[in-house]
Amino acid sequence: MQTIRYRLNRYLLAAFVLLLLSGAFTFLALVNSRSAMAAGQAFSDIALDHPAYQMCRQLIQMGAVKPYPGMALAPFEKITAEDWNYALMMLGEKLGRAFPESAKFSSDSEISGETIYARVQSLVEDAALLPSESTGNNSSRLFAYFTLERYLVDYND
Repeated sequence: MQTIRYRLNRYLLAAFVLLLLSGAFTFLALVNSRSAMAAGQAFSDIALDHPAYQMCRQLIQMGAVKPYPGMALAPFEKITAEDWNYALMMLGEKLGRAFPESAKFSSDSEISGETIYARVQSLVEDAALLPSESTGNNSSRLFAYFTLERYLVDYND
């Protein structure tokens, strides 16, 4: 009986050591992997499961979404000319494409849902990708980033 208990303890110890080694190996492989993705940039004002992350996920990963002070996304605030121009500049760098100056905004007062739609419409090479009319007068950051991602990033791949 003593021999059976001794062997069982050795087998359990061996299984535990194998489990510990495989866990350590997996941890090191994931830490050193370039393809493993973290949760991404977390903004302080919205939860990680908020739909805003999915609506402009690629722009966030590209670094085209510049957070407000305190790491706030403020998805429903009106987009500023500075934010729009920064997103276009980062998109141009990541996509290897130069956007014309006419696609940028010079002041916050000229930004509306219609002008955002018109600027994106001038940048899209295939007009059939865009809906026949704009989606209203939504000038939020989320709408602007979603529009840029949908018509410039998604169809560019």
